[in-house]
Amino acid sequence: MPHPAAEPKRNTALATLARALTLARLVGVGPFLWLLVRVDRGASPGARAMLGLAYLFLALSDFFDGRLARRARAANALWARADVAADIFFNVCSLGAAAWLRLVGPWVPAGVALLGARFCLRTMRDGVSGGVLPEDRLGKLAGVAYYALVGWIVAELSMGGILGRAALARGGDAVFLYTLVALWRGRERPMSSRRRWTKRST
Repeated sequence: MPHPAAEPKRNTALATLARALTLARLVGVGPFLWLLVRVDRGASPGARAMLGLAYLFLALSDFFDGRLARRARAANALWARADVAADIFFNVCSLGAAAWLRLVGPWVPAGVALLGARFCLRTMRDGVSGGVLPEDRLGKLAGVAYYALVGWIVAELSMGGILGRAALARGGDAVFLYTLVALWRGRERPMSSRRRWTKRST
């Protein structure tokens, strides 16, 4: 009688790399904010380049950590929530700093924090099965918009004004309005579909 195929083993090295990327995103927020403020105040071209590289690293860490965890067969509830928390923390802090620098309105980070808090509360209410979180499609698009807005802020500061600060402020307002739509449309709708760690939204 043929033996059932053995399940693929967990890849410890990939799992460690995935978790290191998630933690690096949390730890990297402080240096990123420091660079953001320095560049706004007229830092050297080297600091401007470092700001762009820091943003690139943090954004790519969000793209790769979950994919690596799934490939390593190491997804679990703890690290799924850590990934969510890292993204919310990065976006709220970055947009909060941008509001303090008067690049966007203070309502922008407030909207991000509110939508992120609702997502976290729903994951606590609905539970997490293994490395699987409930999916919020509107929140997923919002997460992309938040990262894009932070990237726009970085480009505006490090490259000396591509479209201008007025356009950046209006872009922040557009993201906030979308956040209101996501909050309104999702107020009654349960997040019934599931997806694997890492999340792609806040």
